Amino acid sequence: MKKIKIILAIAAFLLGGTVASAQSDWTAGVGYATTSFRGADCSGFLTSHPLRGFYAGVSHDFYFSALAGLTVEPGAYFYYQSGQNDSGLTPKFIKMHYLSIPVNVKYTFELVQGTLNASVFTGPVLNVGLIGNLYENGQFVTSTDLQEPMRRLTRVNAQWDFGLAVTVAGAVQIRVGYALGLSRLVPEQNVQSNTFSVGAGLLF
Repeated sequence: MKKIKIILAIAAFLLGGTVASAQSDWTAGVGYATTSFRGADCSGFLTSHPLRGFYAGVSHDFYFSALAGLTVEPGAYFYYQSGQNDSGLTPKFIKMHYLSIPVNVKYTFELVQGTLNASVFTGPVLNVGLIGNLYENGQFVTSTDLQEPMRRLTRVNAQWDFGLAVTVAGAVQIRVGYALGLSRLVPEQNVQSNTFSVGAGLLF
């Protein structure tokens, strides 16, 4: 919980009065995403069963008044991911449906004048569970014995995002990101999630 509070404080600072409102861009994006699990208390089942799926959402660049190319980019994305238990045991499927709210600091520079820009970005991510059997039922596999009752799952967790993007003709953006798990998915259990994503977006 302490890490989440620190991340929210950083986000509030980044979105404070240093950002100019004179220029801003929206990006609507979709893509592929996969989540893997790690941690000392992570079950063998979760370690060997990454979840795969898609994301869709929007982000908004806020430009700093005095620093060319530097922006703050908050966003909101819906993620759906699932995996199948190929051993025939319960649970047959595990799923995640959640809202992801990144607040990235992004630096953009020109590769080809008027045609191609590149960006690097990093920042905190807050994930809020919505529906699906990982969040709705409030349970999670954290034991190597799948017959053991599943643990309660936190509805909110935090990650730290790293990535890069390439924008073509100021209109189409290709984006790759990796979000490293910071907070626990299960109270008092050392289990985190890492998410890799790749997708495309339209600027407007």
